[in-house]
Amino acid sequence: MGFQIISPHRLLQFFTVTSYVTINVAGIDIWIDVTPQVLEYGDSLKANCSTSCVDSNPLIVLEYKSGLSPQRKRESTWISDFFPNVTAWDISVPCFVNCKNEHISDKKVVPVYNREINITVLPEVLEINRTYHLECIGPRVYPNNKLILTWLRGSEIVQRDSTGEPGLPDEDKRLRNVFNFIASQSDDGQEYTCLAEVDSGSNITKSITNSSVTLQTYAFMDQPRILDKRPKEVKREVTLTCEVSNVYPAEKMRVRWFQDGVELNSNTTRPNSNTVRITAAWTPQESGLMEIVCMANFEKYLSIPSKNDSAFIEVYAFSSPEIQVPTTQEGNLVNITCRVLNVSGDLELRLKKGNDTLVTGSSSTGLTISHTVEAEAKLDGQQYICEAELKLQDHSMTSPVIKQHIGTLHVLYAPAKAEIFKAQENWIEGESQNLTCHGQGNPDPQRVWIKDGKMESREILYIPSVQMQHGGLYVCMVKNEHGSKTSSLNATILYKPRDTIMTISVNNKTISGNNTTMSSIPVEVTEGDEITLSCKSNGRPSPTLEWVNPSNGSNIEISGFLHIPDVTSEHQGIYKCRATNQYGIDEKEVDIRVKGLRWLIPVVAVIAAVLLIIALMALYWKYSAHKRGHYNVQNAKPNNNLQIPNGHEHQQNVPLKNLDPHHSETITNGLNQ
Repeated sequence: MGFQIISPHRLLQFFTVTSYVTINVAGIDIWIDVTPQVLEYGDSLKANCSTSCVDSNPLIVLEYKSGLSPQRKRESTWISDFFPNVTAWDISVPCFVNCKNEHISDKKVVPVYNREINITVLPEVLEINRTYHLECIGPRVYPNNKLILTWLRGSEIVQRDSTGEPGLPDEDKRLRNVFNFIASQSDDGQEYTCLAEVDSGSNITKSITNSSVTLQTYAFMDQPRILDKRPKEVKREVTLTCEVSNVYPAEKMRVRWFQDGVELNSNTTRPNSNTVRITAAWTPQESGLMEIVCMANFEKYLSIPSKNDSAFIEVYAFSSPEIQVPTTQEGNLVNITCRVLNVSGDLELRLKKGNDTLVTGSSSTGLTISHTVEAEAKLDGQQYICEAELKLQDHSMTSPVIKQHIGTLHVLYAPAKAEIFKAQENWIEGESQNLTCHGQGNPDPQRVWIKDGKMESREILYIPSVQMQHGGLYVCMVKNEHGSKTSSLNATILYKPRDTIMTISVNNKTISGNNTTMSSIPVEVTEGDEITLSCKSNGRPSPTLEWVNPSNGSNIEISGFLHIPDVTSEHQGIYKCRATNQYGIDEKEVDIRVKGLRWLIPVVAVIAAVLLIIALMALYWKYSAHKRGHYNVQNAKPNNNLQIPNGHEHQQNVPLKNLDPHHSETITNGLNQ
């Protein structure tokens, strides 16, 4: 294999890993270069020694320990050696230069290694919460202190180790890195790696080899647990349940049921991440003690021993007790019977009413007990209990088996009473009302409502809006074939005031009782008149009557009457009668107008003047008539109309008789004029 000799500066461009050692003495440099700087045992090595001495023929000596024979190239200022296959652990490159009688020397030690690395074998699967040791034995390296062993958990460094002693080149003393840890659930499937590195100097390390191991962990701290170990009845299917808690990984745990060495068909569930539950349907065929076994193990991990729980379950024969309670009429005697026909073991039979024991008896083959009672209405629906208690073989470990059968006594009786329940105590007009007809009997009685001679079969009578016609007597009847009872309710309707009427008397004379007229037309009175206002109204309860007096605006309660003996202008205004009870208000009002006496004087004066004028005109006409002729007025009618000052408008109604026939034409002409 040929190679080209190049300068030390060019070596940096061609070799991936290169080491320089530079020495300067009296201005003369010496360089030692090796490639690679860390050598694998049996690999090739290049070593160069060069100097900056420019004198002719400087002396360069590059010597190795015996047994190393390189392929060498040299020039006046450098020597380049190549070792195609290095099989020595102690490799050093010593370089000596003599320049101008100056001696310069240095040596470069090349670390040598192999790739052998070992991790101690751990158990197949590690138990959680237990301490384990991961031991890594590193490769052979010389000098020994150049080796670094590091434990990695994934990519995280958990422990690093090295030695400070270089050791001897001929001894194989490997570095050991032991990592102690407590296995956890998070370690399951976790990869741990031992990394071997060689220190090449200048804080630079070279990774040379590694080895990894993937951990498997488990938790199996608790025994499987049979949840129900109570006695079972023969030929009755039951469910067996076994549970394993605090197990990991739960999906790899297998739990099985066995009875007499035969595996039972079962169903496995995992209610949470660390619990396995198994159920099996089991029908024991014989009575006695039966052993059942629940076994749990990790089938994938053969090194983990299985665990089990077993129990001897007592299987018994015990038919359910029977009770006979016949239906009867009130006053009869009834016989209540309690019995058990098929049982194996020590049996006690009890007939109970509630918590009270009426009759007891004991037997080992079967038993019948009875109790006689007089039927009463209050006993209808009374429950009687036939209770059987079987004492099992192991009395100290197992509680007795108790079975019960409940019978109900039915007594036929007539209703004892009828009751009416009201939704509201008061019946108020416009509100709703519920009436419930209630009564007890056996058989259940019919409920009938009777009002105003009409019957309606229903329990609840609903009135959505109470009106006056709903008042009166209500009868509730409850009846069955054994009798009947009734109850009654007289409903009184309460309502707010209405139909309020006002009456006005002036000077003891009633002038109006029409409310509509009084509300629309004012009532006029004269100062000095005596007025009495009266008011009445309907309502239940009877309303309270109040008058609102306009003189002071206050309410005056006077039982419906307001008396004003001497009317003045201050009494003028609107008077209100207010009828009130707790359900409402009704009001009526009247407008009183008061006239004074001062207007009479001018009126009398005007009337007197008019009368005087009429009298004067009458005298004038009488005087004129006497001059013209004498007339006899027959059947004359008096005229008292003050608005007519003369009687021309009524002359056609006054027949006149001419006393002087010679003057008739003149009179006629005068009337026509």
